[in-house]
Amino acid sequence: MPVNTYLTDVKILDMDTGTKELPRGDDGEIAISGPQVMKGYWNKPEENKGVFRDIEGRRYFLTGDIGHIDDEGYIIITDRKKDMIIVGGFNCYPREVEEVLARQKTGVGE
Repeated sequence: MPVNTYLTDVKILDMDTGTKELPRGDDGEIAISGPQVMKGYWNKPEENKGVFRDIEGRRYFLTGDIGHIDDEGYIIITDRKKDMIIVGGFNCYPREVEEVLARQKTGVGE
């Protein structure tokens, strides 16, 4: 079943600010809105500011998952934002490191 159902909405947002919706097929942070989403962390307003965004009158929770919505409306999860590593001032995601290691012919394996 595709992701968008009554009262529930999923958006793919830019990973820098979490405010710009990305086109279908582009990877970004998965954000969800609906009655099943928690209202926030108990007595932690600063943490709530970091994981919730108001977009078009709805409150979205930033899941920390990176992915996209495919042509059939399914969510494809490709990475985790919270596992990001900063290397020399650049954002590096574990999947990128794994892909480079997998291409090496130096005996690096599973």
